[in-house]
Amino acid sequence: MTAALEPEKEQKFAYRQRFNCCKNCRCPNFGLTESSDYLAESHQLGYPALHCKACGSYPPLVDSHSVNLIVEERTKLHLSKAPCGCSNCEPGFFLGPTTGVKRYGKTGANSQRYQCRKCQSVFTQVHVKGSEQLCRLFNSLSLGHSPQKIMQQLSIAPKIYYQLLQRLFHCLRFYSRQQEVMALKRQFLAIHTESNVHEFSEQKRVWALCSSEAQSGYVLLHTHNQTQLQLNDSVYYQQQASTRLPALQDSPIVEALKRRYQLTLNRYHFEDLHYGPTSHLRGTQIIQPAICAYAHFQLLSGFTHQVKHFHHYIEHESSIRGAALMSCVEQIREKSADVYYIYQHPRTQSDMGAAGNKVGWWNDRWYPAPFGAFCGISSGQQVPAPIDLPRPQACQSFFEHLEQNMSKQLKSASSVDALFEINRALFNYVITDQNGETPAMRLGASEQPLSGTTLVSAAVAAVNADHIDKFKA
Repeated sequence: MTAALEPEKEQKFAYRQRFNCCKNCRCPNFGLTESSDYLAESHQLGYPALHCKACGSYPPLVDSHSVNLIVEERTKLHLSKAPCGCSNCEPGFFLGPTTGVKRYGKTGANSQRYQCRKCQSVFTQVHVKGSEQLCRLFNSLSLGHSPQKIMQQLSIAPKIYYQLLQRLFHCLRFYSRQQEVMALKRQFLAIHTESNVHEFSEQKRVWALCSSEAQSGYVLLHTHNQTQLQLNDSVYYQQQASTRLPALQDSPIVEALKRRYQLTLNRYHFEDLHYGPTSHLRGTQIIQPAICAYAHFQLLSGFTHQVKHFHHYIEHESSIRGAALMSCVEQIREKSADVYYIYQHPRTQSDMGAAGNKVGWWNDRWYPAPFGAFCGISSGQQVPAPIDLPRPQACQSFFEHLEQNMSKQLKSASSVDALFEINRALFNYVITDQNGETPAMRLGASEQPLSGTTLVSAAVAAVNADHIDKFKA
């Protein structure tokens, strides 16, 4: 059992801002952005890279400014405490204590105005009304109905449908984060991350990362590579032929791993992942998967920064390796965090000895596990303790849920963001396993399975009650 931490004051937190450094955990320059060993821009291997002369590595250069902008965008989308706080000063969930607000008169329409106690800015937060309509919308979405069918069922115009969709999205996200903040007060946390390509109509293909809490299978974060920001051309997706690695589950596991390493070497560089041609959603730009990964793992660092020890289990995909390491550099140095590759494969002990096998260009040592194999990225070549991944299919189960339940008729980024988050709440709080448990129950975020109506009603009530708590801050 995971020991819970005693209640304590929430600490301030800051994301990492610079990502061009050595990413070899066994190098003395690991994570350092300044070193006399660095050649700031090398083209020795045919791509712009930072060269670390101490270990000989060539990590590809990262547009840190663009990553920081995407992190800011994703923080507001996934972790924001709005609609119940100052959008300028209020840190997101897991990122720091609330700033507090005070009442500041009313608008001409009799809506309550608030003033931030920190920056003095004035804003209006509308009381969420009509939970019955939101419940009906949620229940229709949970059945995978198309927007057109839902509009007919609810007898609403498209404008009202999209307004309700956004309102439902914000309420469910807010409620989920409130529950997670309490459930994740613990000594140890393990997070499992996998990638996927979501297919929609009109050749829209979205690359995404899903991260779940490893013990419960509760989905903590799901992000994708379409953004509404205007960024440098260097970070945009290049629409090239796919370089995704096949599962190769029919091969012996060691041979499958060797083949995956070889296919990675065929890329322009290790982080150069492509998934074939695609078209973007209205009002968006498509960014490189690796850039999306840097932002994703920075958001995850908010979940882990107050935990005494944590593990990141990431799929065997080099394009996300650097991003995972950059989210916990100091913790790796302090030996309070470990990052592992995992590879899911049906054959283990018969193909791989208990002492493990060295595979790949860095002689990474892989060890057998019930789900396939794992490799310690940050723990060096010593034999690591066996990792505990009781629900290795959690991320894939969520991807399958999205495939089965989300309408393929998507046009804009705002609607896809809302639908991803609404389905995250559905997956975590409503859908049960063969034992009648939901991921939220296993995490400790819920005592029982929730119906759609109960979940939405609780979410609306949480949003409407939150501003009262902020008056006390």
